[in-house]
Amino acid sequence: MHYRTDYSAALLAGRPELLCLGRWQLHYQAYSRHADDRRAPVLLLGGAFQSFRSFANEVQELLDEHPVILLDLPSQGGNLQLAPELGLEALADLIAAFACELQLPPLQPIGLSYGSALAALFAARHPQHCARLLLAGITAFGRSGARRLLEESLALLAEGELGAFAQGALSGLLNPLRAAEVGIATVFRKALLRQLQRLSPAEIERYRQNSRRLLDFPGFSRHPACPTLVLAGSHDHFTQPWEHAHFAAACPAAECALIHGADHLAQFERRAACAALYAPFLRGAELPSHSLGSTRLAPSQLLQLDKRQEPRRPPPQRRAQLRHGEGGTWPVEMAELGFFGCLLLGDLPAELPARGWQLCTAELPPLPLLPLRQGERGLACVFSHTDAQASAALAAQISTAALPAAACA
Repeated sequence: MHYRTDYSAALLAGRPELLCLGRWQLHYQAYSRHADDRRAPVLLLGGAFQSFRSFANEVQELLDEHPVILLDLPSQGGNLQLAPELGLEALADLIAAFACELQLPPLQPIGLSYGSALAALFAARHPQHCARLLLAGITAFGRSGARRLLEESLALLAEGELGAFAQGALSGLLNPLRAAEVGIATVFRKALLRQLQRLSPAEIERYRQNSRRLLDFPGFSRHPACPTLVLAGSHDHFTQPWEHAHFAAACPAAECALIHGADHLAQFERRAACAALYAPFLRGAELPSHSLGSTRLAPSQLLQLDKRQEPRRPPPQRRAQLRHGEGGTWPVEMAELGFFGCLLLGDLPAELPARGWQLCTAELPPLPLLPLRQGERGLACVFSHTDAQASAALAAQISTAALPAAACA
C-alpha cells in the first residue's frame, strides 16, 4: 500500500483510488505520515448517508498514530455501483479481498451504523485480517419494531412518498425527545431532512438495496474474537444501548461504553468523549478507568440494561380510536403511550392489515402507526412518525412528563 502523505480535508471530496475485484469496484483513499507505512491501518466504514467527507476530523486525529484508509464498497458512500445480489456477508468478504489484494497488515476497522454490520462481519469471518474492531450504532436489526419501521420506509419509497419517508427516517436517526440534550442544531436537522426528501432515483435504489441487506441478514452465527470496543449513544433509539451491550456480551474480548448525551451519531455528536476511548483502544493501551462523558459497562451489566428507553404511561385521556385508511374504526383504550409506540386495549379483529393505521385522540392530530403484535396484554404498536405535525404534537405532550434517566444510570 502506498499512502498519501499530504492529507487535507479538501482531499476527501476528490477522486478516490479504484480497485477492481472481478466485476466489483471498490473506492478508497489512504493516508499516513509515511508513504511506506507497515503499521496496522485504521479502516473507516461509514453509514448509509455518509461520505469520506464525514470523517475529516477523525482522519486528522488518527493520523498522528495510525495510517488511515477510507473505503466505499459497492452501493456505499460515494460508490455508485449497484450490487443487489450481494448480501452483507459477501460485502464483508470484499473487505478481506481488498486487504489481500493490497497486501495490508491486519486492519483496525471503525464501523459506524450500516458500516458497523460490515465491519463486525468482516472481523468474524476473516479474523486473520482484523487486529482490533471499533463499532458504533451496531445494526443487527433483530428488534421487531426496527424491522417494521425499515419495511415501512421501503414501502413509502415504492409509493413515491418521499416526504413521509424523510420524516420517519429523521425521527429514527435523531431522537426528537432528546434533541436538547444531544445538542443537534435545528439547521442540521433541516439539512438532513432536505437531503432525505431529495433522494435521486439512484440513491433510492441504493437505500432499498442496503435496507434489504439488513432485513435479509439472519444474524451473527459467530462474533468477532479480536479485541472489540462497542460505543453506544445513551439516547440512541434507532440502535439501542441494550442492543450494543448484548452484542458486546456475545464477543469473547469486547467492552461496551455508553456515550452520555449522544444519539445514533455518537462519533460526531460527542467527539471528545469517543476519542478519549478509541484513541487508547486503537494503540492497544488499557482504557481509562474513568473517562469524562462516558460510562464503561462491567461485564455483569451487559445483559442487564433496560430495553425500554422511553416513558410509556397511561395518558390522562385514555380513550381513542384506531382507524384504518380503507375503512373501519375501533374504540380503544391507551394502556401505554410513548413517543415511539403505544399499547392499546380493545375488541379488535384477530387479523389486522400491516399498514394504513392511525391512532385518533381528542388531544392530538391523527398519529400514523404500525401494529407489531397482538396478545393478552393488548395490541403493541410503533409510531412511524411520517407526519411532522402529529409527531411534534406528540413530542410536546410526552415532554411535559418527566423523562426517565438514560439506560446507563
